[in-house]
Amino acid sequence: MERQGLSDTMHVDDVYVLNTLLHDAEAEQYDTNRRAARRCEALADVLRFAGENPATYVRADVDADDPLGLRVDRAMRKATTRLGGPAALAVRCAADEAASRLGLSEHQVRTLAATADRAKEQLPRAWHAACEGLLTIAHVDAMLAQVAALTDYPDLLDLFDRVMTEVALHASAAYTKRKARDLTDQLTARTRTQRHTDAFAKRTLYVDDVADGMSWLCLLMPTRTAHAVDHSVSATAKGMTEAERDGRTHAQIRADLATALLTGEATGDPIVKTKVFVTVPLDKLAPDARATARTGTPGSSEPDSDGPVGDGPVGDGPVGAGLNLNRDCLIPGQGTIDDATARQILIDVGAFTRVITDPVTGIILDMDRRSRAATPGQRAWLALAHGTCLRDGCDRLAVDGDIDHHCAYHGPGRGATNLGNLDPLCDPDHTLKDVTLLTHDRRADGTVQVRYPTGYCTTDPNDAFRTIVYATFGYTEPPPRVTADSAELGADPPF
Repeated sequence: MERQGLSDTMHVDDVYVLNTLLHDAEAEQYDTNRRAARRCEALADVLRFAGENPATYVRADVDADDPLGLRVDRAMRKATTRLGGPAALAVRCAADEAASRLGLSEHQVRTLAATADRAKEQLPRAWHAACEGLLTIAHVDAMLAQVAALTDYPDLLDLFDRVMTEVALHASAAYTKRKARDLTDQLTARTRTQRHTDAFAKRTLYVDDVADGMSWLCLLMPTRTAHAVDHSVSATAKGMTEAERDGRTHAQIRADLATALLTGEATGDPIVKTKVFVTVPLDKLAPDARATARTGTPGSSEPDSDGPVGDGPVGDGPVGAGLNLNRDCLIPGQGTIDDATARQILIDVGAFTRVITDPVTGIILDMDRRSRAATPGQRAWLALAHGTCLRDGCDRLAVDGDIDHHCAYHGPGRGATNLGNLDPLCDPDHTLKDVTLLTHDRRADGTVQVRYPTGYCTTDPNDAFRTIVYATFGYTEPPPRVTADSAELGADPPF
């Protein structure tokens, strides 16, 4: 009897401990939900205040007695009007600053703010529950996704809010999303055709980079089309001979066939026309080629280089004024790729431009030109040297961005169109630099810091990376990397 009583006591104690831990987790979840809702409201207030007080971010009128200032002001007003007016620009600046402060994207800031604004107006019960910590933002977003179909029915919208809030209090966000869609269909009597029409409007495509030079290509398309493609590649793969399979698995063959269809290689009519820069150091092509490579070029890590080191001891991100094109095969702005793949790309293209050995005198890039527009050669070199937009934390590709004159071409200094005065900036950052009160300061290493009128300044994320990694491993400069030997140089690409 005593043994049985002791066992029951231990069991009760275990249950008590487990319940205590679960209650703690629930309390933390409620606090997290409340803070998430407050963050959405705070961001909505930030954007609203900026729109109502645009002078905080947008340049005020200059003195009309100054002819030069008047001309600049007229051009500024014209540009501001074209971009939506002072209020829209101020909201854009505020979203940009909030994104930098919170480590989010501008799109995420606007989405969170919109969630608060829309939910407070259209789903007051659900938003009140979120502010009390009872619902997550994901639950609210799941309900908001169906609101558009109910905007013409105020009574139905109120019913939807009441029913779905009660459902969401006892369900996951995914289940809430399904039930919200079902309830909307019942309330509005939408047909399957109408639902498909709405869903078809949301078709999209995006790339998700993973690791080791591989990426997912995600494509949202009609179900019948997706299954037709799946059946086509499966049937083709099944009909391949053993020689055609070449040791590949069924999944690998299907992936190769789908890639060939998307790129046009399967039909012999390539559809990919976009220019993608790939740099291949000469020593990756032949063991003796390094002797022909000129040192001291921008981004070089050779002993006689006058420029800053091009990359850090770990990772692919730029550390100095530009990427080190003499160290690895890489796609600027994306990262390194393996040597065999780079050599295969060079073979497939059949031609190359030698920019690493002498980028200035080889293609005459660094000239003090009288034209404002950068040459194609200058744009190509800036894309190669920097990879991405130079503004702190921006990862938009330089090849898709604008070329900014650090010293304004039309300004008092009459900035020259040469490499020393040109910076690759993405279109959003270039626009804000030209027509707002945001100050863009270029550092010695070429990166650009943004100072906001509130006093906040961006920081270079690579600084912390370099400081910690160099201190951890005791590096004072990037460590040497293993040079590919002749055996590796003879390896075939993995395709």
